[in-house]
Amino acid sequence: MTVAFLYATVVQYNDPDPYYWMPIYLVPAAISLLIYFGRGTNALKGILLVLALVYFAGSFFMWPAHWEGVALQHGMKTINIEEGRESLGLAIAGFTLVIYFLSLSRTKRIIT
Repeated sequence: MTVAFLYATVVQYNDPDPYYWMPIYLVPAAISLLIYFGRGTNALKGILLVLALVYFAGSFFMWPAHWEGVALQHGMKTINIEEGRESLGLAIAGFTLVIYFLSLSRTKRIIT
């Protein structure tokens, strides 16, 4: 997931508001690295739930007024496509953080 979130960060470079979206994808990328290297802590567990809720709330509020998909077959035709992509990106990040939380919760030994 680190690679996926880093890719999402890089493609935000030419977005009109990269200063907003790049950190949004860098946070789960960094957390993915921590999880990969076994640096999950009890403090991280609590942060994961809070962040997941924030990402899900963002996904809910970014959902487009009218769903037109996410494909760019003929360019970005409407704002609904952009909002759909942003909403799904936030939802993917939220689900990833929940999976990490569940993974840390099942682990018997958590580094503190």
